Amino acid sequence: MEGEEEDKNLVYFDPPLWRQRRSFVNEVLRESKVTSVVDFGCGEGSLLSFLIQPFEESPITRLAGVDINREIAEKAVENCRPWDHDVEFLRLTPLTVDIYQGSIDIADKRFLGFDALVCMEVVEHVDPPVLDKFFDIVLGTYKPKIVIVTTPNVEFNVYFPQLKYGTPEATLRIEDHRFEWTRKEFQEWGNSGAKKYNYSVEYTGVGKLKYGDPAVGNVTQIAIFRDLNPSSKPLLSSFDTYEHIEKIDFPYYNEPDKSYEEILETIHYYLQFLCNRIIDTTNIKNDQQHEPNRIKIEEIWDIHRIRQLCKTKDKLRDVLRSSSDFTLLNDEEIIVHREYHLDSYDHQEEDYDDYDDDYEYHGGDEILSSPNYNNDDQNWVTTTTNTAITTNGWPDYIGDYDSGWGDEGK
Repeated sequence: MEGEEEDKNLVYFDPPLWRQRRSFVNEVLRESKVTSVVDFGCGEGSLLSFLIQPFEESPITRLAGVDINREIAEKAVENCRPWDHDVEFLRLTPLTVDIYQGSIDIADKRFLGFDALVCMEVVEHVDPPVLDKFFDIVLGTYKPKIVIVTTPNVEFNVYFPQLKYGTPEATLRIEDHRFEWTRKEFQEWGNSGAKKYNYSVEYTGVGKLKYGDPAVGNVTQIAIFRDLNPSSKPLLSSFDTYEHIEKIDFPYYNEPDKSYEEILETIHYYLQFLCNRIIDTTNIKNDQQHEPNRIKIEEIWDIHRIRQLCKTKDKLRDVLRSSSDFTLLNDEEIIVHREYHLDSYDHQEEDYDDYDDDYEYHGGDEILSSPNYNNDDQNWVTTTTNTAITTNGWPDYIGDYDSGWGDEGK
C-alpha cells in the first residue's frame, strides 16, 4: 500500500526532463551558430558533456564551466575528459574545455568574449544577495550574444500533491531551493534585466503533461536573452578571478588538406561497398526501380573519414563534380558511372558490416558500446547528425523517461 501511495505522487515525463532541457538548450545554441559557451553553475558537467559533439560542421570550439563547489567542479572535469573514441575517431575541429571554481556574483575577465552563457536550474539555488548581482555580471559585464536561463515553474507544483502547493504548508521541490517563481515573477525578473542592459527576452518552457492544464504551463520555464547592442562596453572595469581547476584539450584531425585526386580515391573505396550493398526491395513501389549506382550524397557524407577530408558538404560536392565518374542530379544525389567489383562476397560482408553496424546506445550519460570501437580502421565509422539528443557527442535513442520533477540531473 505504501508503494502504491508513493506512485500516486509521481509525475512521469517522456523524454525525461534532463534530456528535454539539454536538448532545448543545444538546439537554441545551434540555431544561433555559437562557437563558445559558458555554463554558469555547471555542476558535474552534465550540460557541458552534452555539448561536446564531434561531428558538426561548425561545432562549438570553446566551453567553460564554473561552479561554487570545488568537489563538484572536479567531477565536471572528469565528465568532460576525452573518451577513447575521441582519440580513435578524431573530431574535425579543436575543442577546449575549462573548468573553474567560483561564485556567480563575481566577474572573471577570462569569461569575456563568449558567444553564449547558459544558467540551467541554478538561480533557484542562489541566495538573494548573490542573485541581485546576476544581471550586472552576466548581461552588463560578460555581454554574451545569447543567454539562456531555466528555472522551475512553481505553478506546476499543483501536480505534485506532496508539495501542497497553494496551501500554508506548501514546500519547494528540493530542500536546497531558496525560492521557486511563478511565470509572472520569472518574467518580471527577466524583463528588468533585459531592459537595464538592452537585451531582448522571450519566454518558453519544457516539460508538459499529455492531459495537463495548459493554464499551468510547463514544469520548467526558460528565458532567452539576446544582446541588442553588442558594441557597448562592459559594466565592470575591475575583475576578480575564479580558481582555474583544469583545461581540457580534445584531440582533432589536423592533417594537411588532401588533393581532390586523393579525396576521390577515398570516395571510390567506400563507393564499392555502397554500390554493391544488398537492398531490401520489398518496400520499393511498383513504379520505381532500384538503381544501385544512384547514391545519396548524405550517405557519403556520413562516413567519418570523408568528413575529415572534405570538412564541409559543399567541398564534397565540388570534389564529386570534378570527376567524370559522377553526375550530380541535384545537391542531394549522384549517379556513379564506374562499376565496382568486390574481390568476394565474404570480403564485402566483412568490410561493409564495419561501416553499417548499428550502435548500441544506453540511457542517460552512460558510455555507449559499438562494434566500431574495436575496429582498427576509423574510416568505417559513420556519423550522426541528430545531435539534439546526444551526450558527450554520442546519441542516445533509448525512449526512457523519468519521474518526479526532473531537477536531479539538471
